[in-house]
Order: sequence, then C-alpha cells, then structure tokens
Amino acid sequence: MTDAPIVDEKSAAIFIVCLFYALHMVEEFSFGFVEWADRYFGRFDWKQNLLGNSIFFVFVVAACWGYYENQTRFLWAGMSVIMWILANSFIHISCTILGREYSPGVVTAAGIYIPGGVYFLVKWGGLGLLSWSNIIFSFLVGAILFMLLPTFARAVHFHAQLARIFHLVK
Repeated sequence: MTDAPIVDEKSAAIFIVCLFYALHMVEEFSFGFVEWADRYFGRFDWKQNLLGNSIFFVFVVAACWGYYENQTRFLWAGMSVIMWILANSFIHISCTILGREYSPGVVTAAGIYIPGGVYFLVKWGGLGLLSWSNIIFSFLVGAILFMLLPTFARAVHFHAQLARIFHLVK
C-alpha cells in the first residue's frame, strides 16, 4: 500500500469484481453467448469474444488495483468498474425482456453484478465519497465509454437485434 490517505479500510474488497467477472464469463461461455451475440451485436465470433474479454479483464484488474493502492486518487477507477458491471447488467436484462429470449450472462448480471454494484455504491455513499462529479465521470468512463457506446454502435452498424429492439434501426 502506498502512503496515500486511506478512506476505505477494506479497499481490497474491490477485487471481488474480478471474481464476479469470471463467473459471468463462465455463464456466457457455457450457454451460447457467442451465437447470441452474433445476432444481437452483429458479426461476433469466438476470437473476438476471447480477445475482447481478455483485454477488458486486464482493464478491470488495473482499475481495481489503482483503487486498492490509492482510493483517493483512483476512486473514479473503482467506480468506473462498478458502472461497467451495472451497464452490462442493463444490456443483458433489457435484451432478455425485450428480445424475449435468454441472454447468456443475464443470471450473473442480475444475481451478482447488480447486488455487487449496489453494495459498492452504498459503501462509498456511507463513506461520504459519492459526489455528482465522480458519479457522472465514472458513469461516462465505465458505462458509456467501455460498454454502452461501443455495444450500441456496433449493433446499429450491423443492423443487429440489439439495435432493432431499441428501435435504433429498422
């Protein structure tokens, strides 16, 4: 640990998100995510899935490490990871409901990501760490930049199912 001020005595708890992500990947890989994603996101295959998830896992670990080492300086990084898992949950749940079919990953998204994300937001709120500026910034980085924008842009580009169920293309 560095000499940075400690605002969260249990900052290592952020690494549980890495376990959440691993469990989420097990569900996606085991229940046909690649085939589902090919329809919903457009032109998706195993190579893209493995490469994308590997790269993103490195980002998640780096963000968690940054938060663990210096919660004051890297609160935004920890919060961005949480915003990402909540945005990922939104996509899985909305696709399951609006698409009327199982989205591989929806069980861990609803059962692990949402409670885990809410836990960290409540924890940070209790520590007095939430402000509009860090909530908005972490939402822009974690939810918009890393999840929603690239996912919806790809779906619109390929006229995939995700874009159709949200009425973004015909």
